[in-house]
Amino acid sequence: MTTMSLLTRSTSAEERLDEAIVCANVPSPLSSVAFHQDVECIRRFFAAGFPVHLAVHRVDSAEAAGRDYTALHTHEGPEINLILPDPTGLEYRLELGSRVHHVTESTSIWIPPGVPHSANVVRGSGYLIAVRFDHGGAT
Repeated sequence: MTTMSLLTRSTSAEERLDEAIVCANVPSPLSSVAFHQDVECIRRFFAAGFPVHLAVHRVDSAEAAGRDYTALHTHEGPEINLILPDPTGLEYRLELGSRVHHVTESTSIWIPPGVPHSANVVRGSGYLIAVRFDHGGAT
């Protein structure tokens, strides 16, 4: 069953309860994902076995790295990114197609299928959470 059919089908609460998934977020390097490189300030956790691609990136005391660690790439399905700063602040530089956004507040980002994108931390601490609704890799 596809992820979208799981999200949209009509079933009883009892039937949905049988499909509930509790999944540990396991450490997984950024470099395990195409178009990404490891950086010291980010610890990545992946929900292996989850019905959608779910990755939690913990950012600690990032300073300008002087390089991007995520290259522009696309996906076959849509993606949601959530940026959640710690009280000390977090800044990300997002590229969405030819547009560049500097995000410094708690922000939700919708990335439609096929849109070239990248997210690179500039400074600070907090979380970037990525949820992707396809089963394919980055292209």
